[in-house]
Amino acid sequence: METVYFLTQHDKAAIVAPVLASLGYEIRETRFLDTDHLGTFTGDVKRFDTQVNTAIEKARLAAQHHGARFGLGSEGSFGPDPYMGVSAWNTEVLAIWDAEKNYAVHAAAQGPLTNYAQLEADTGEQAWQFVQRAGFPEHGIIVGRAEEPWFDKEIRDPAILKATIEAIIAETGAVWLETDMRAHRNPSRHAMIRQAAEAMAQRLAAVCPACQAAGFGAVALVPGALCEECGAATQAARARRMACPLCGHSEEQSIRNHVPASQCEDCNP
Repeated sequence: METVYFLTQHDKAAIVAPVLASLGYEIRETRFLDTDHLGTFTGDVKRFDTQVNTAIEKARLAAQHHGARFGLGSEGSFGPDPYMGVSAWNTEVLAIWDAEKNYAVHAAAQGPLTNYAQLEADTGEQAWQFVQRAGFPEHGIIVGRAEEPWFDKEIRDPAILKATIEAIIAETGAVWLETDMRAHRNPSRHAMIRQAAEAMAQRLAAVCPACQAAGFGAVALVPGALCEECGAATQAARARRMACPLCGHSEEQSIRNHVPASQCEDCNP
């Protein structure tokens, strides 16, 4: 088994380890660094790099700290869905750093399976309805004062949470509530993290045909599928661009040659 050090504070190793064990990787959780320094969901610490680069940096730091070949990092993000912008959306990224070959492989999973939400409530009833919808106490709730940089992330007792909410409303007129998106306080994240681990396993199992490095996989969609009706090239994907994260070798993998006229910009503008 190859040892992989997973830099995480929030108990993600138990989710990822069974998936990557099938490829011969033993995941060991490491907590030598407070990863909140790289960004928090509440925004009190801003993330200054992309989601992918932040996951890679965590993986690189894990390998470096332990003097190991492999490190693993993860980074989650939440926001509106990329289609209509009205539903909550979760994107999970995993990255593994190979210190021997000096490169990273990353994989992601995304979807609407999340309880991500925020609310500024001015009554206790409104606030408690939000708390119940979020799934507290199995899912964590972060409570704060509206328009103030103050949060309490660690309340687990319903009576204490209710008293805190009522006290803040009495003092300021409103309370700020948000779902705690840290993995150890948000079981809804686990399924998406597991899907990211499965995507990572598929990526690691695919080797580059040019240099045999692990991680050969899709990096982009190539438009140009032809309309079945008029024959014009469309924006619909005709192929996937496959590439190696180490040597850069790339190939196209065909998806389809034609699409229905309903997907043609000329026939269906």
